[in-house]
Amino acid sequence: VVGVDAVEFLDLHGGSVEYGMRLRRVIDDVGRRNRPENVITGNFRDTFGGRNLNQADHIAVGKAVLDAVRDAGNRWIFPEQLVDGLAPWGGVRAVWAANSPDSTHGVDTTDTFQAGVDSLKAHAAYIEGLGWENWDPAEFLEGIAGATGPRVGAAFGAAFEVFPLGWGD
Repeated sequence: VVGVDAVEFLDLHGGSVEYGMRLRRVIDDVGRRNRPENVITGNFRDTFGGRNLNQADHIAVGKAVLDAVRDAGNRWIFPEQLVDGLAPWGGVRAVWAANSPDSTHGVDTTDTFQAGVDSLKAHAAYIEGLGWENWDPAEFLEGIAGATGPRVGAAFGAAFEVFPLGWGD
């Protein structure tokens, strides 16, 4: 729906993801194989800037992403992955955490807003499983992106807390 060419499922089950070495190892492996320059993760803070609590899975994954992108460049961490020509990867320049209450950066998402709504609609089975009766993806995203948009001079926007990984950045 949003134009992604490849999706890789990591065999982690929603509601039971825990921060730790197993999660870091899985994410580290993805980083070493795909060699990204920038990584986007979700908000890993306890809240979204107020009383709205974050989900435990989101917190665990976000924290593990920060650690795993650094781990990927260290040949001493998860050395068992370094086979068949796979090498450490320390080329990630920054991790961008979406919707953090400590966001300092923003991106205009006005032109892609409807694709985001369509993407959430495609997660119907997941949303139904949460028991959110009469939940509206457009209303949900309008509340978030509509509040961020004016901060970046647009109708809709996405906010990020950015963690540079280079020395002196």
